[in-house]
Amino acid sequence: MENPFKYGGLVRGPYFADRRTELNELKREMLNLNRVFLVSPRRFGKTCLLINLIERLERKAIACVYIDLNAYPDVKSFATALTGQSARALETNKDKLLKMFAGFQKLRPKVTVDQTGNISAGIELAVAEKDALSALLEGLQHAENLAAKKKKKLVVIIDEFSDLEKFNGQTVEKALRSEIQKHTHIGYIFSGSEQSVMLAMTRDRSRAFYKLGRIMELGPIAPKAYTSFIQKWLKKGGYAVNEEDLQRIFKIGNNVPYNIQRLCNVIWDAAMETKVIKPALIERLPVIVARQDSPHYEMLWRSASQSQKILLIALSQDQTAKPFSKEFQVSHGIGPSSSIKASLDSLLKKGILYKTLQGAYRFTDGFMPYWIDDILKTIR
Repeated sequence: MENPFKYGGLVRGPYFADRRTELNELKREMLNLNRVFLVSPRRFGKTCLLINLIERLERKAIACVYIDLNAYPDVKSFATALTGQSARALETNKDKLLKMFAGFQKLRPKVTVDQTGNISAGIELAVAEKDALSALLEGLQHAENLAAKKKKKLVVIIDEFSDLEKFNGQTVEKALRSEIQKHTHIGYIFSGSEQSVMLAMTRDRSRAFYKLGRIMELGPIAPKAYTSFIQKWLKKGGYAVNEEDLQRIFKIGNNVPYNIQRLCNVIWDAAMETKVIKPALIERLPVIVARQDSPHYEMLWRSASQSQKILLIALSQDQTAKPFSKEFQVSHGIGPSSSIKASLDSLLKKGILYKTLQGAYRFTDGFMPYWIDDILKTIR
């Protein structure tokens, strides 16, 4: 049988690791057409959770729209995508869609024909870029009216919502809130991986989205449920593993779903011949992954200055360290604090590190510290 531990893309159905509690919670919220701000660190399976949620909602005849804000560089493209997808989710008849699009003031219908001759109805902005925000609001208003007319529920999911700031965010935030708060036929999920940005948008009294909806933080998958998921697949594949040894995977992967899936994927392939998963193999897993991804880490390493490399080495050896503490600086022979801050700021900007809500600095990729340790061993 094929390796069941999928990672790095959209995972559906039986391959989707247990998120039953979160799925049921979000499903209840959307059945009631509420507004939820889903906040999650990267690699926690947020997008997979949302795609699996859509499948469950569509089984209940609820129309769904999924927008990844990363894919749209400006309000113009965002407005066009959101309006077009909302209309198509609620109305499938092409003639009715074209008639509907022709009624817009700031958007106009666009007919495309593919190589097989199939005609599809779309829209494009009919006004200058400066009027793109009003076009976005027109599209949202139309979605609400169409859902009411069709007597259908619509759920709009906007992923990587923290990217809204690139659109002159606070102006767009105010406009969106003024429109969204009127809606009674649309449920909204605004999700994002930039936790500090998302929480600032929703908890700051001066911001437009303050108390617009519930904040839901996506944490690690419950170990008991995840252990059952892993054991089920290993048993199905004929693999033998001690449950206590299996718990070591969670520690190595820092309870990050992506990391755990990746480690299990490697286990499946590495133990394919013997079907026996021993502790020694589990301990080798992160180095195996690090070596697989070596070209990526080498590129990141080359982009770092010498002082940044020294700091990365220090953090890889002590991942719970406080970089500005005297103890850390003396122990690793680095400093002063001003130099460390400059290096941290640059590493954050490059995406090599990220800052937790508690103010700690962590590697964005949990396997990079193992790669650093591995290369240090080769030059010692």
